[in-house]
Amino acid sequence: MSTQVSNEKPSLNGVKIHARKRDAKAQAKYEPEEFRSSIFQVISDIPKTDFGKISTALDTAGNTLDYRRYGDTFFEVLTTGGIIAPGGIIKDDESLGKLPFSLFVLARKGTYDEQLAGAKIWTNLITKLTRRYKYLERTFAETSVHVLENIHRYGDEDNRMLAIGLGVLVSEGFMPMDCFRILQKDHLTKDGVALGFMTDVLRVYLRDNNGQQLSKALKSAKIRQLADFFPVAKRDNDCFVRHFEAQDLPQIIELHTAQQTVAMRDALVVEMARIVRDAQRAAEDETDGDDEVFEAANVKLAKAVQKTMRRNSWNEHDVVVLVWDALMASVDWPLRPDQVEALAVQQIQRFSMVLEAFTQSPKSEIALLKHVQMHCYSEPKLLKAFGRMVYELYEVDVLSDSAILFWAAKGVRFEGKTEFLKQTESFVKKLQALEDADDSDEEESEDDEE
Repeated sequence: MSTQVSNEKPSLNGVKIHARKRDAKAQAKYEPEEFRSSIFQVISDIPKTDFGKISTALDTAGNTLDYRRYGDTFFEVLTTGGIIAPGGIIKDDESLGKLPFSLFVLARKGTYDEQLAGAKIWTNLITKLTRRYKYLERTFAETSVHVLENIHRYGDEDNRMLAIGLGVLVSEGFMPMDCFRILQKDHLTKDGVALGFMTDVLRVYLRDNNGQQLSKALKSAKIRQLADFFPVAKRDNDCFVRHFEAQDLPQIIELHTAQQTVAMRDALVVEMARIVRDAQRAAEDETDGDDEVFEAANVKLAKAVQKTMRRNSWNEHDVVVLVWDALMASVDWPLRPDQVEALAVQQIQRFSMVLEAFTQSPKSEIALLKHVQMHCYSEPKLLKAFGRMVYELYEVDVLSDSAILFWAAKGVRFEGKTEFLKQTESFVKKLQALEDADDSDEEESEDDEE
């Protein structure tokens, strides 16, 4: 009797194999127009001005609508009222038009204050949404870059509304200013579109924030200078000042001036550090002693500082701290604490001439001493070297005894105060004793004369 072996694989009759949910979502067709229609459907029965109910409806709709997948489309619709098609064209719904609670609807009409009020209603909706769906915060911030990249294709009124809305978001801390870096592209700056847009953003921001806060926000966003939003041919100081004077934004001019000063200070430090390093390399190659090398370097440093002082009308106490920064920045610090102190002392001795040249007034001496304190406090490797550095600055006649005594009595800063006073305690006592002895000698001489 023969038997046949079947090659058929076993199967489970009546069992239906389902795809996993995430696989089904990945294979689903991407349809932003359908998503937009769904948003219209969510608020179809709600009055257009009942923003509380609209916000609640959008919050609830997140349970059924795929906000995560359509987050970029969601922000475009919430902002422009439609979808941004390739080429920067805003496509509204053919039958329903713009979304009634979008920025381009809420901030369209009325005075500037009314537009601002509409933008704040929109901002409130955005904030509530992202509070419920945290992932939308990042999506909205990323999508704003795409929206901004096309401002040269929008009308002036649309750009004004967009600038006001994003200005409110940034002002209230919802998003950083990083997105505005895209406006520095040539096709946006060449016709002044980026400049006009950023001017409106800054006007909104400065209503509730000061210049210092703006400076921090720009620095955090790695926006080096606002002049980069100007057309290339108009990035000089005169054009900058005239523009913001005409816009009645003096805070921006003050900020620009401060940024220019910082840039010039940094440039001077870099130049001085180069001179110092060149001298250090030359000294390593010198076989007959390095005194002449460092003497020449001191002269070069003094000339560079004096030139910058004249050009910018800076005072002595403004530049002596920069000289110190350049000297310390030029040292390759070792890991051993005793070597750190020795190198710091060596640097002071080598460049005492230039330090002394710019500490001719008591104000400059105190400015340098306070700066040295802050420098040692901010650099852990120098923390224990402060007392020795102060002693050496006194020995080379950069700091006077009166300056050190004043600092110890009234001028010491809070940062590291206990530690630094402890390091200089014995030295200060000796200086005080010398001063008391001098005072008593003067009194005795006066008595003898009488």
